[in-house]
Amino acid sequence: MSGGRRVERQPSRGPRRAPGRRSSAAGDAARRRPRTGGRRSGLPALLPALAALLVLLAALVGTSDDPGEAPRAVPVQETRYACAGGPGLVTGQVEAGRSASARLSPGGDEVADVVDPARWVRSDLARALGRGDRSLVVTQRGEGSGGVGFVTGVLGAARGDGLVVGRCPGVVDDAWYAGLGSAQRHLGVLVLTNLSQTPAVLDVTLWSPEGPVDAVGGEGLVVEAGSTRTVRLSDLAAGEDVLGVHVARRRGAVAVAALDTSTGSAQGSELVSPMASPSRRVVLAGLVGRGTRTLSVLNPGETTARARVEVLGPDGTFAPEGLDEVRVRPGSVTRVSLPGSVGDGPAALRVVSDEPVVASASVASDGDLSVLEDVGDWTGGALVPVGGAVGEPDLLLTAPGDAGRTVVVEGRGPDLARRDRAEVSVPAGSTVRVDLGRVLDLDGVSSVLVRSDGGVVGAAQYTAGGRQASLALQAAPVDVLTPRVRPAP
Repeated sequence: MSGGRRVERQPSRGPRRAPGRRSSAAGDAARRRPRTGGRRSGLPALLPALAALLVLLAALVGTSDDPGEAPRAVPVQETRYACAGGPGLVTGQVEAGRSASARLSPGGDEVADVVDPARWVRSDLARALGRGDRSLVVTQRGEGSGGVGFVTGVLGAARGDGLVVGRCPGVVDDAWYAGLGSAQRHLGVLVLTNLSQTPAVLDVTLWSPEGPVDAVGGEGLVVEAGSTRTVRLSDLAAGEDVLGVHVARRRGAVAVAALDTSTGSAQGSELVSPMASPSRRVVLAGLVGRGTRTLSVLNPGETTARARVEVLGPDGTFAPEGLDEVRVRPGSVTRVSLPGSVGDGPAALRVVSDEPVVASASVASDGDLSVLEDVGDWTGGALVPVGGAVGEPDLLLTAPGDAGRTVVVEGRGPDLARRDRAEVSVPAGSTVRVDLGRVLDLDGVSSVLVRSDGGVVGAAQYTAGGRQASLALQAAPVDVLTPRVRPAP
């Protein structure tokens, strides 16, 4: 039962939104403002000049008339992300950058020796953060360097006693989650970090199996400039063992991290990546092992969603018994157990629905929890940390389309130099498991760069001391797509 109402260190050498209650503060103020008399504005006199200026600009610059012309890739000049939620930290990049710095949020104090724009660095995140609700904000500058950070390590018993390997998030507009909780023994926590020097405002919307939940205080959450705010979902609506969550940025630049912990019979911890907007086709990569396996599906729309589940395994795609139709009522989240007919992997799950949905899957076994998220395919290079406390992960790669794909994996040293390289073929509609220790010489390797031309989804599966963690593969921020423009004829 819900407690709320339902309804710069220098280089070393060498989609669709869910219905909600969002409003514009400026728009509300304008609607409340009374009409008054007074001196007339000079704007009408300026309109002819403004129109002439717009015509001149349209004559000088225009967009391409060819609708098939692809956007242009522009190198990213700066990346900024926030790290919190675990004991260890790994920072790195695809190519050497120009400079990098790390600062505490809140406070702004610079932290040394946790980032280097030309190397991979392992450090103690818990020691850097100290006590209290804080994050470490990392800024890397350099054209196309692709700076990334990962939170790693084993959490304490109070937070599930599980292994976590999660990417430090950058600014997001919308973060979707399916399967978090607000109960005593299944608790989701959001860490919100303001990456700018102006206040940020966002809305948190919740759904339970019974319908929308009135998240007390979830609308208009303010994160002050340069600060971090931790929000336990139980503070918004307590007592829900499964929740769908949508975090929508209304104003400012905010990074959102989600920690899912379970201290019940299925004990464990996982840092969960923000997922894509609701879609009629969702692919969850990285299913392996048995244990307790569940699928959570969120339907934020106003019509019942009817979904079927397909398994993309090593021998191709098949429909498991018992998952031919999963019904999700409007404005609710449903959790179902995955039957034995799904198999023990390696595999990916594809959820095909007649209404846009958000979905995730969880695997609880050997005293830990791993979560499979829908982050889509990637083009370019996805970075995976290797060695240290996280060990050597396996890659689970899936080609969900009608064509097979080839993926290149590169072992790289702390200095970003390539140590070894291999190609992996992924047949259409199937999943392959890649033992990195077999295809690459990992001696002296700190990271693996997984290159794809698109059409592949994947996850890195980590195991250490009987614990497990899943890391969804996403492209490092090397470039960004922008519309093509051209001089008008």
